Amino acid sequence: MGSEQHAGANTQAIATLIPEEFKKEAGKFCPHAGVVSRGSGMFQEQGRVLLLNRLRMASLLLALASLAFLIRGLWLGEFDDAHGQEMLFLDSIVTGILFAVSGVLWLKPCLCLWRLRICEAITFGAPAAFFIWWHFCEICACDPILLGKVAFAFPLRTVFPWMILIYTYGFFIPNSLRGVISVVSLMVISPIAGAMVTGTQVPQVSEVLYSGGLSEMIILLLIAASTAVYGSHRVGSLRREAFDAKSIGMYTLRKQVGSGGMGEVYLAEHRLLKRPCAIKLIRRDKVDDENVLLRFESEVQATAGLTHPNTIEIYDYGHTEEGTFYYVMEFLPGLNLQEIVERFGVLPPERVVYLLKQVCSALAEAHHKGLIHRDIKPGNIFSAERGGLYDVAKLLDFGLVKDNRSNEDSLNLTMEGAVVGSPLYTSPEAVTGDGTPDPRSDIYSLGASIYYLLTGKPVFEGENALKVMFAHASQTVMTPTSINPRIPEELEAIVMKCLEKKPEDRYQRAEELSAALNSLQIEEWTQEQAVAWWSEAEQLVQHEPDSEFVSDYMKATTILPVNA
Repeated sequence: MGSEQHAGANTQAIATLIPEEFKKEAGKFCPHAGVVSRGSGMFQEQGRVLLLNRLRMASLLLALASLAFLIRGLWLGEFDDAHGQEMLFLDSIVTGILFAVSGVLWLKPCLCLWRLRICEAITFGAPAAFFIWWHFCEICACDPILLGKVAFAFPLRTVFPWMILIYTYGFFIPNSLRGVISVVSLMVISPIAGAMVTGTQVPQVSEVLYSGGLSEMIILLLIAASTAVYGSHRVGSLRREAFDAKSIGMYTLRKQVGSGGMGEVYLAEHRLLKRPCAIKLIRRDKVDDENVLLRFESEVQATAGLTHPNTIEIYDYGHTEEGTFYYVMEFLPGLNLQEIVERFGVLPPERVVYLLKQVCSALAEAHHKGLIHRDIKPGNIFSAERGGLYDVAKLLDFGLVKDNRSNEDSLNLTMEGAVVGSPLYTSPEAVTGDGTPDPRSDIYSLGASIYYLLTGKPVFEGENALKVMFAHASQTVMTPTSINPRIPEELEAIVMKCLEKKPEDRYQRAEELSAALNSLQIEEWTQEQAVAWWSEAEQLVQHEPDSEFVSDYMKATTILPVNA
């Protein structure tokens, strides 16, 4: 469960202020408008980014289309006469304007909304003005012999460029319903008004218009306009629905950071408190399973009843009208210990002791309340930054917790996984089923976690989970110093005592293990060392050759509990 929590996610948290990175995660923000990272403001910011991207494409497509017609005209010699030279000049200006706007949009991604609307007006206004001039001058400059044929084709020849412009606006440019109707209406009225003005100057055009051409223009333009308005409105509604779907109660979901067999975890923010947090959702297809819901509630209640600062904090719990169950927990900037070892190698003994003493303290509270974690592993121990302090250990994921005060109910809730926990860190009694899990089972798993942190290897490895689990119950543990000679002998003795096969041979309580760790005569891990390590880790990540990993690693997300 711990390793899936991050889903490649985490850690810009390294020596940076997560709230700022959290804001950046919401999108690219305009320096003129300030940072918007919540509720309707966030939706507006998404709209600004969407408008920018759509305008980029629309302006570039219109610019390329204008360039294509310009090249076509030059190729066919349509610009050879005086009228053609005038058309060439104006067409070149329009093409240049469109390419200039496109260039600004691509080079200036932080343009604010009102500047983008100016670019929008230019993008569609320049071609519109050219269309009006082009159709009017084409008729006026036409050879009298050909005027009848040109006048007959005038309505359709006028309508088609405007229909393309209307469709382009309707399906590319996000706008309010009123805004879309206003702009599209202007695009409908302009060619009709232009045709009528042309008709007053050219009798042949007037004759064609009032013999059915005008009504044909109106019908075609209205079809294009209604389609564009509906399409724009529908796309906007779907975008709003998608945005709303990312909200749970008073929380706005930002990004999924983990998933598992039971639930999903999202980076989120409280709309009023503006506090970053994480939300765990139970999967829709699990809602009808009563046992899963009971386990979900058991996890929430068990964790919420724990107040130790080294246990992840629960903020809220509830369910939506659609039946999605969720609970909200604190946002943790940092890395879990599994990922630290995978990315940076084994931890020095003094740091392991520093972190594990905090975990023992958190476990002691849980055990005193009759709760057994049963899924302790490096992936469920988090090294976080809290209140300016680094390497603050947080114990995560009480999804497999067992309440010793209600054995019958607890047994019923865990039947769907006969052997619970992680094979690499499970206790021998959990494998053999001898006796009921108690605090000593967590002591074994904690010892196996210390073993991994010091050596970079699990206590037992095998081809499949079953072999590994039975190895815990039957095989002799290789001493940690045989893998890493730098481990102090006293610390090795503590680890080996935690890994005794018989529960009665281990430390009986978390306090005993903590006292043993406190008695070690080794150098203490300091905050100065923690800050230096995280700063160095950040530099290593920035130069990580795996660009895909770096991209995920530098995002302001968190590793949070998700049941496997």
